[in-house]
Amino acid sequence: MSTRISSTWHSAWSRESMLEITAGDAGAVPPVSGWVAATGQAIFIRVAQDVTEQILHFELWDGEPPPPSPDDHLPETEETLTIEIPTGSLAFTGQHRLVRNGFTVRPGRYHARIAGRHRELAARGGNFTGRESYNVQLWPESVDNTSGLVAATQRVAMTGYGVFAFSDDEGDFAEPEVSGGWFSATRSGVEIRPMCELPEPGMRFELWSDVPPADVTDAGDEPEVQTRLSFQVTQGTIGMEGIATGVEPGVFELPPGWYHLHLLGYRRSVMPDIEKDLYARNIAPGDEEWERAEGIERYVARFWPDHEAGRRHAAEERPPERDEHLEAIRAWAKERGMRVNDSGPLPAAIVAMYDAAN
Repeated sequence: MSTRISSTWHSAWSRESMLEITAGDAGAVPPVSGWVAATGQAIFIRVAQDVTEQILHFELWDGEPPPPSPDDHLPETEETLTIEIPTGSLAFTGQHRLVRNGFTVRPGRYHARIAGRHRELAARGGNFTGRESYNVQLWPESVDNTSGLVAATQRVAMTGYGVFAFSDDEGDFAEPEVSGGWFSATRSGVEIRPMCELPEPGMRFELWSDVPPADVTDAGDEPEVQTRLSFQVTQGTIGMEGIATGVEPGVFELPPGWYHLHLLGYRRSVMPDIEKDLYARNIAPGDEEWERAEGIERYVARFWPDHEAGRRHAAEERPPERDEHLEAIRAWAKERGMRVNDSGPLPAAIVAMYDAAN
Protein backbone atom coordinates (compact mmCIF):
# COMPACT_ATOMS: atom_id res chain seq x y z
CA MET A 1 0.00 0.00 0.00
CA SER A 2 1.40 3.39 -0.98
CA THR A 3 2.09 6.09 1.58
CA ARG A 4 1.99 9.84 1.10
CA ILE A 5 5.37 11.20 2.17
CA SER A 6 4.87 14.94 1.95
CA SER A 7 2.58 17.59 0.49
CA THR A 8 2.30 21.33 0.08
CA TRP A 9 0.03 23.78 -1.73
CA HIS A 10 0.78 26.95 -3.68
CA SER A 11 -0.87 29.86 -5.42
CA ALA A 12 0.30 29.52 -9.02
CA TRP A 13 0.31 32.19 -11.74
CA SER A 14 -0.68 31.35 -15.31
CA ARG A 15 0.47 33.27 -18.40
CA GLU A 16 -1.73 33.49 -21.49
CA SER A 17 -3.94 30.72 -20.09
CA MET A 18 -0.95 28.40 -19.56
CA LEU A 19 0.37 27.17 -16.22
CA GLU A 20 3.98 25.93 -16.45
CA ILE A 21 5.53 23.55 -13.91
CA THR A 22 9.21 23.12 -14.74
CA ALA A 23 12.00 20.88 -13.48
CA GLY A 24 14.72 22.39 -15.64
CA ASP A 25 14.75 24.14 -18.99
CA ALA A 26 11.11 24.08 -20.07
CA GLY A 27 11.91 25.27 -23.58
CA ALA A 28 9.16 26.28 -25.94
CA VAL A 29 5.56 25.57 -24.98
CA PRO A 30 4.48 22.45 -26.90
CA PRO A 31 1.15 22.22 -28.74
CA VAL A 32 -1.49 21.53 -26.12
CA SER A 33 -4.53 20.15 -27.88
CA GLY A 34 -6.20 19.10 -24.64
CA TRP A 35 -5.94 20.61 -21.18
CA VAL A 36 -2.51 19.17 -20.21
CA ALA A 37 0.73 18.13 -21.92
CA ALA A 38 4.30 17.33 -20.89
CA THR A 39 7.80 17.54 -22.26
CA GLY A 40 10.81 15.83 -20.70
CA GLN A 41 11.18 18.30 -17.80
CA ALA A 42 7.98 20.34 -17.75
CA ILE A 43 4.20 20.06 -17.42
CA PHE A 44 1.90 22.53 -19.16
CA ILE A 45 -1.70 22.98 -18.02
CA ARG A 46 -4.16 25.01 -20.10
CA VAL A 47 -6.29 26.69 -17.44
CA ALA A 48 -9.98 27.35 -17.90
CA GLN A 49 -9.80 30.95 -16.67
CA ASP A 50 -6.63 33.05 -16.89
CA VAL A 51 -7.03 34.86 -13.58
CA THR A 52 -4.56 36.08 -10.99
CA GLU A 53 -3.93 32.65 -9.53
CA GLN A 54 -4.91 29.02 -9.39
CA ILE A 55 -4.48 26.74 -6.40
CA LEU A 56 -2.00 23.91 -6.96
CA HIS A 57 -1.36 21.10 -4.48
CA PHE A 58 1.73 18.86 -4.71
CA GLU A 59 1.82 15.39 -3.13
CA LEU A 60 4.84 13.07 -2.99
CA TRP A 61 4.09 9.32 -2.66
CA ASP A 62 6.38 6.31 -2.37
CA GLY A 63 4.23 4.41 -4.89
CA GLU A 64 1.12 4.85 -7.03
CA PRO A 65 -1.51 6.67 -4.93
CA PRO A 66 -4.93 5.07 -4.40
CA PRO A 67 -7.89 6.50 -6.33
CA PRO A 68 -9.91 9.20 -4.57
CA SER A 69 -12.61 8.09 -2.18
CA PRO A 70 -16.23 8.48 -3.35
CA ASP A 71 -16.64 10.78 -0.34
CA ASP A 72 -14.00 13.16 -1.76
CA HIS A 73 -14.74 15.90 -4.26
CA LEU A 74 -13.93 13.96 -7.44
CA PRO A 75 -11.85 15.70 -10.14
CA GLU A 76 -13.53 16.83 -13.35
CA THR A 77 -10.56 15.70 -15.39
CA GLU A 78 -7.42 13.65 -14.73
CA GLU A 79 -4.30 12.64 -16.64
CA THR A 80 -1.13 10.68 -15.77
CA LEU A 81 2.16 11.74 -17.40
CA THR A 82 5.87 11.19 -16.79
CA ILE A 83 8.44 13.87 -16.03
CA GLU A 84 12.20 13.99 -15.53
CA ILE A 85 13.30 15.94 -12.43
CA PRO A 86 17.12 15.90 -12.78
CA THR A 87 17.85 18.45 -10.06
CA GLY A 88 15.02 17.36 -7.75
CA SER A 89 13.38 20.80 -7.93
CA LEU A 90 9.98 21.67 -9.42
CA ALA A 91 8.87 25.28 -9.77
CA PHE A 92 6.35 27.55 -11.46
CA THR A 93 7.29 29.83 -14.33
CA GLY A 94 5.14 32.89 -13.88
CA GLN A 95 5.20 36.52 -14.92
CA HIS A 96 8.51 37.54 -16.57
CA ARG A 97 9.32 33.77 -16.56
CA LEU A 98 10.43 34.13 -12.93
CA VAL A 99 10.26 31.25 -10.48
CA ARG A 100 8.70 32.20 -7.12
CA ASN A 101 7.83 29.01 -5.26
CA GLY A 102 8.56 25.33 -5.66
CA PHE A 103 8.60 21.77 -4.41
CA THR A 104 11.64 19.51 -4.09
CA VAL A 105 11.96 15.72 -4.33
CA ARG A 106 14.81 13.30 -4.86
CA PRO A 107 16.21 13.60 -8.40
CA GLY A 108 14.82 11.05 -10.83
CA ARG A 109 12.01 10.16 -13.20
CA TYR A 110 8.45 10.43 -11.85
CA HIS A 111 4.90 9.59 -12.73
CA ALA A 112 2.67 12.65 -12.33
CA ARG A 113 -1.07 12.26 -11.91
CA ILE A 114 -2.71 15.65 -12.50
CA ALA A 115 -6.33 16.24 -11.50
CA GLY A 116 -8.30 19.43 -12.21
CA ARG A 117 -11.25 20.71 -10.21
CA HIS A 118 -13.71 23.61 -10.74
CA ARG A 119 -12.61 24.03 -14.36
CA GLU A 120 -16.18 24.05 -15.67
CA LEU A 121 -17.17 26.66 -13.10
CA ALA A 122 -14.17 28.85 -13.99
CA ALA A 123 -14.87 28.53 -17.72
CA ARG A 124 -18.24 30.20 -17.23
CA GLY A 125 -16.47 33.39 -16.22
CA GLY A 126 -17.18 35.60 -13.26
CA ASN A 127 -15.30 36.11 -10.04
CA PHE A 128 -14.00 32.60 -9.38
CA THR A 129 -10.39 33.59 -8.65
CA GLY A 130 -8.57 30.86 -6.74
CA ARG A 131 -11.35 28.27 -7.04
CA GLU A 132 -9.90 26.55 -10.07
CA SER A 133 -7.41 24.08 -8.62
CA TYR A 134 -5.06 21.29 -9.60
CA ASN A 135 -3.63 18.36 -7.66
CA VAL A 136 -0.27 16.90 -8.76
CA GLN A 137 0.57 13.50 -7.27
CA LEU A 138 4.16 12.40 -7.86
CA TRP A 139 5.64 8.94 -7.34
CA PRO A 140 9.03 7.65 -8.58
CA GLU A 141 9.66 5.09 -11.27
CA SER A 142 12.71 4.15 -9.20
CA VAL A 143 14.06 5.50 -5.92
CA ASP A 144 17.54 6.98 -5.44
CA ASN A 145 18.43 5.89 -1.91
CA THR A 146 21.74 7.75 -1.93
CA SER A 147 20.07 11.02 -0.94
CA GLY A 148 18.55 11.55 2.49
CA LEU A 149 16.45 14.50 1.32
CA VAL A 150 12.83 13.36 1.45
CA ALA A 151 11.03 16.52 0.27
CA ALA A 152 11.27 20.29 0.34
CA THR A 153 9.36 23.40 -0.60
CA GLN A 154 10.20 27.09 -0.91
CA ARG A 155 8.01 30.17 -0.59
CA VAL A 156 8.17 33.92 -0.70
CA ALA A 157 7.70 34.94 2.94
CA MET A 158 5.07 37.61 3.46
CA THR A 159 6.35 39.81 6.27
CA GLY A 160 4.84 42.55 8.37
CA TYR A 161 6.25 44.84 11.05
CA GLY A 162 9.69 43.34 10.43
CA VAL A 163 8.84 39.71 11.22
CA PHE A 164 7.39 36.48 9.81
CA ALA A 165 6.89 33.11 11.46
CA PHE A 166 6.35 29.40 10.89
CA SER A 167 4.76 27.03 13.38
CA ASP A 168 3.06 23.69 13.97
CA ASP A 169 -0.45 24.13 12.54
CA GLU A 170 -2.19 22.24 15.35
CA GLY A 171 0.15 22.98 18.23
CA ASP A 172 -0.34 25.42 21.07
CA PHE A 173 1.91 28.10 19.57
CA ALA A 174 2.95 30.46 22.33
CA GLU A 175 4.35 33.73 21.02
CA PRO A 176 8.15 33.56 21.32
CA GLU A 177 9.76 35.97 23.74
CA VAL A 178 10.98 38.97 21.77
CA SER A 179 14.75 39.26 21.64
CA GLY A 180 17.22 41.55 19.94
CA GLY A 181 18.46 38.74 17.69
CA TRP A 182 17.41 37.59 14.26
CA PHE A 183 15.01 34.92 15.54
CA SER A 184 12.89 33.86 18.53
CA ALA A 185 11.57 30.35 19.14
CA THR A 186 9.36 28.08 21.21
CA ARG A 187 9.04 24.30 20.99
CA SER A 188 6.46 24.62 18.18
CA GLY A 189 7.15 27.92 16.44
CA VAL A 190 9.87 30.23 15.14
CA GLU A 191 9.75 33.97 14.41
CA ILE A 192 12.35 35.41 12.02
CA ARG A 193 13.31 39.06 11.69
CA PRO A 194 14.70 39.59 8.17
CA MET A 195 16.85 42.55 7.24
CA CYS A 196 14.25 43.70 4.67
CA GLU A 197 10.50 43.32 4.44
CA LEU A 198 10.35 44.41 0.79
CA PRO A 199 11.37 42.80 -1.48
CA GLU A 200 10.16 39.75 0.43
CA PRO A 201 12.67 37.18 1.67
CA GLY A 202 12.49 33.52 0.69
CA MET A 203 11.76 30.61 3.04
CA ARG A 204 12.71 27.01 2.26
CA PHE A 205 11.65 23.94 4.26
CA GLU A 206 13.51 20.62 3.96
CA LEU A 207 12.67 17.21 5.42
CA TRP A 208 15.59 14.78 5.74
CA SER A 209 15.46 11.11 6.71
CA ASP A 210 18.62 11.50 8.81
CA VAL A 211 21.32 14.05 9.61
CA PRO A 212 21.74 16.20 6.45
CA PRO A 213 25.17 16.73 4.88
CA ALA A 214 27.46 19.42 6.25
CA ASP A 215 27.34 21.40 2.99
CA VAL A 216 24.93 24.27 3.70
CA THR A 217 25.76 26.68 0.88
CA ASP A 218 22.90 28.35 -0.98
CA ALA A 219 23.62 29.43 -4.57
CA GLY A 220 27.29 29.26 -3.58
CA ASP A 221 26.90 31.48 -0.50
CA GLU A 222 27.67 30.47 3.07
CA PRO A 223 25.03 31.20 5.74
CA GLU A 224 25.48 34.51 7.56
CA VAL A 225 23.46 33.33 10.59
CA GLN A 226 22.43 29.90 11.81
CA THR A 227 21.14 28.11 14.89
CA ARG A 228 20.03 24.64 15.98
CA LEU A 229 16.70 24.11 17.72
CA SER A 230 14.30 21.38 18.80
CA PHE A 231 10.87 21.46 17.12
CA GLN A 232 7.64 19.55 17.76
CA VAL A 233 4.95 18.72 15.19
CA THR A 234 1.67 17.39 16.60
CA GLN A 235 -0.61 16.69 13.62
CA GLY A 236 1.54 16.71 10.50
CA THR A 237 1.78 20.17 8.92
CA ILE A 238 3.43 23.52 9.54
CA GLY A 239 2.18 26.91 8.38
CA MET A 240 3.54 30.40 7.85
CA GLU A 241 2.34 33.70 9.27
CA GLY A 242 2.97 37.37 8.65
CA ILE A 243 1.71 39.83 11.23
CA ALA A 244 0.20 41.99 8.51
CA THR A 245 -0.79 39.19 6.12
CA GLY A 246 -2.35 36.48 8.28
CA VAL A 247 -1.83 32.73 8.53
CA GLU A 248 -1.10 30.40 5.59
CA PRO A 249 -1.63 26.86 6.94
CA GLY A 250 -0.44 23.60 5.44
CA VAL A 251 2.68 25.03 3.82
CA PHE A 252 4.74 21.87 4.42
CA GLU A 253 3.93 18.38 5.62
CA LEU A 254 5.98 16.84 8.43
CA PRO A 255 4.98 13.59 10.16
CA PRO A 256 4.07 14.18 13.84
CA GLY A 257 7.00 13.97 16.23
CA TRP A 258 10.10 15.76 17.47
CA TYR A 259 12.70 17.12 15.07
CA HIS A 260 16.16 18.57 15.00
CA LEU A 261 15.89 21.94 13.28
CA HIS A 262 18.88 23.60 11.63
CA LEU A 263 17.81 27.16 10.78
CA LEU A 264 20.03 29.19 8.42
CA GLY A 265 19.91 32.70 6.96
CA TYR A 266 21.61 33.87 3.75
CA ARG A 267 22.55 37.22 2.17
CA ARG A 268 21.19 39.38 4.98
CA SER A 269 24.07 41.82 4.66
CA VAL A 270 23.45 42.65 0.99
CA MET A 271 19.69 43.28 1.15
CA PRO A 272 19.65 46.81 2.66
CA ASP A 273 21.74 48.14 -0.24
CA ILE A 274 19.61 46.28 -2.80
CA GLU A 275 16.42 47.66 -1.27
CA LYS A 276 17.82 51.19 -1.15
CA ASP A 277 18.90 51.03 -4.80
CA LEU A 278 15.50 49.76 -5.99
CA TYR A 279 13.66 52.57 -4.25
CA ALA A 280 16.14 55.16 -5.51
CA ARG A 281 15.46 54.09 -9.11
CA ASN A 282 11.67 53.89 -8.54
CA ILE A 283 11.56 50.14 -9.14
CA ALA A 284 8.21 48.98 -7.77
CA PRO A 285 6.52 45.64 -6.93
CA GLY A 286 5.43 43.95 -10.14
CA ASP A 287 8.49 45.08 -12.08
CA GLU A 288 10.76 42.30 -13.33
CA GLU A 289 13.79 43.60 -11.45
CA TRP A 290 11.81 43.84 -8.22
CA GLU A 291 10.58 40.27 -8.54
CA ARG A 292 14.12 39.07 -9.20
CA ALA A 293 15.14 40.58 -5.87
CA GLU A 294 12.48 38.61 -3.99
CA GLY A 295 14.06 35.64 -2.25
CA ILE A 296 17.66 36.92 -2.44
CA GLU A 297 17.58 37.09 1.35
CA ARG A 298 16.67 33.50 2.17
CA TYR A 299 16.09 31.33 5.20
CA VAL A 300 16.31 27.53 5.23
CA ALA A 301 14.77 25.22 7.84
CA ARG A 302 16.23 21.71 7.71
CA PHE A 303 14.26 19.11 9.73
CA TRP A 304 15.23 15.55 10.58
CA PRO A 305 13.79 13.19 13.24
CA ASP A 306 14.94 13.53 16.84
CA HIS A 307 13.95 10.21 18.41
CA GLU A 308 15.81 10.90 21.64
CA ALA A 309 13.92 14.16 22.18
CA GLY A 310 10.61 12.29 21.89
CA ARG A 311 11.64 9.86 24.62
CA ARG A 312 13.09 12.65 26.76
CA HIS A 313 10.00 14.84 26.60
CA ALA A 314 7.70 11.87 27.22
CA ALA A 315 9.63 11.15 30.41
CA GLU A 316 9.47 14.81 31.47
CA GLU A 317 5.72 14.94 30.95
CA ARG A 318 5.08 11.67 32.83
CA PRO A 319 3.70 12.39 36.32
CA PRO A 320 6.30 11.79 39.03
CA GLU A 321 6.16 8.52 40.91
CA ARG A 322 4.71 8.85 44.39
CA ASP A 323 7.07 8.05 47.29
CA GLU A 324 5.57 5.09 49.22
CA HIS A 325 7.22 6.15 52.49
CA LEU A 326 5.81 9.68 52.27
CA GLU A 327 2.39 8.32 51.33
CA ALA A 328 2.39 6.13 54.45
CA ILE A 329 3.32 9.12 56.63
CA ARG A 330 0.63 11.26 54.96
CA ALA A 331 -2.06 8.61 55.61
CA TRP A 332 -0.90 8.13 59.23
CA ALA A 333 -1.01 11.88 59.87
CA LYS A 334 -4.50 12.30 58.38
CA GLU A 335 -5.87 9.47 60.55
CA ARG A 336 -4.74 11.48 63.57
CA GLY A 337 -6.33 14.70 62.39
CA MET A 338 -3.13 16.41 61.30
CA ARG A 339 -3.36 18.78 58.32
CA VAL A 340 -0.90 17.79 55.61
CA ASN A 341 -0.60 18.47 51.89
CA ASP A 342 -1.58 15.85 49.29
CA SER A 343 1.72 15.98 47.44
CA GLY A 344 5.28 17.14 47.85
CA PRO A 345 7.46 17.16 50.98
CA LEU A 346 6.08 16.89 54.53
CA PRO A 347 7.09 18.88 57.64
CA ALA A 348 10.12 17.35 59.35
CA ALA A 349 8.28 17.25 62.72
CA ILE A 350 5.53 14.99 61.32
CA VAL A 351 8.11 12.71 59.68
CA ALA A 352 9.94 12.44 63.03
CA MET A 353 6.70 11.65 64.91
CA TYR A 354 5.84 8.86 62.41
CA ASP A 355 9.32 7.35 62.60
CA ALA A 356 9.23 7.41 66.43
CA ALA A 357 5.82 5.70 66.49
CA ASN A 358 6.81 3.02 64.03
